[in-house]
Amino acid sequence: MEPAGPQRPTIRDVAQHAGVSKSLVSLVLSQPQRVGEERRARVEASIAALGYRANLAARSLVARNRNTVGMVLGELHNPWVVDLAEIARGELQAAGFGVLFSAMGQHGGQGVDATALQTLRDLRVSGALVIGTADDNVSFASALDGIPAVFVGSGVPPAPGLDVVGGDDAAGIDLLVTHLLESGHRRIAHLTGGPGVVSALREAAYHRSMKRHGLAAWVVDAGPSFEEGRQAVVTQLLSRPAETRPDALCCFNDLSALGAMQALDAAGASMAVSGYDNIPVAAMGRISLTSVDSDNLAMGRQAARLLLRALAPGGSSASGRRVLVRPRLVVRSSTASQR
Repeated sequence: MEPAGPQRPTIRDVAQHAGVSKSLVSLVLSQPQRVGEERRARVEASIAALGYRANLAARSLVARNRNTVGMVLGELHNPWVVDLAEIARGELQAAGFGVLFSAMGQHGGQGVDATALQTLRDLRVSGALVIGTADDNVSFASALDGIPAVFVGSGVPPAPGLDVVGGDDAAGIDLLVTHLLESGHRRIAHLTGGPGVVSALREAAYHRSMKRHGLAAWVVDAGPSFEEGRQAVVTQLLSRPAETRPDALCCFNDLSALGAMQALDAAGASMAVSGYDNIPVAAMGRISLTSVDSDNLAMGRQAARLLLRALAPGGSSASGRRVLVRPRLVVRSSTASQR
């Protein structure tokens, strides 16, 4: 049996080395401004000499991390989520808050695992920012246990202590359908995003827009990923005679739209394709995907500011507000006019 490696120094070791109490070391670590310069310098010298590192989890059991916000990311496969996270993190850090990142595990498309939020609660962060699809409002409320939170782009309904920032999906889908119609397309099919609140919202918006324009709806069951978009087109559309296929696709997001484009290119088939999110790759010349831009800059900043307002001393806590950001349509060659 190999001998155990060297033990990490503890707070007790630091106290003995510096000749002070453990409580004084704890005070230096948590509130150094409350300790005199001479004793603080002695403790800091011992910390450096011993190579002591504070155990964040252990400290969190006894004191809230008042200047730390937890950020939970869903849909890690989607660049849209990462873009929003970067914007929100910049706002939070500029206000003096550190950010702890975690990720949500998907339950086969049926909501998400709330374990990530429970972990942040155990670490006693001051607040939480959740970015991406998150459909199970009840389990999230339980996992948060009173921690102020803001959900971004999730479809979760607002609730006490929980604000929601999202894009106006109804307006965004209507922009796409109207654009496709004005470009000469009439058989416009919608590739869904699979189970979930956001997918349902966009599908409902598609139906309303098609009805408003007097067009027949055509729903193709798909999902939010590249492969699900590709497979849906291969199995449900390209298997049909060419004259019975749709002439345009209004896809749930850019990833599924890119999958649809891949399937069409591989089959040598032609069809207008539009997406949603306007991820960076959509602007690449060889792809040139028409897409709805949800204005990530506005969404990220608004979400961070709502959370900062809830965390401010004497400020108003998150109280169930919903903020919708108006999207814009970015037209590219994937939906070229047929007139």
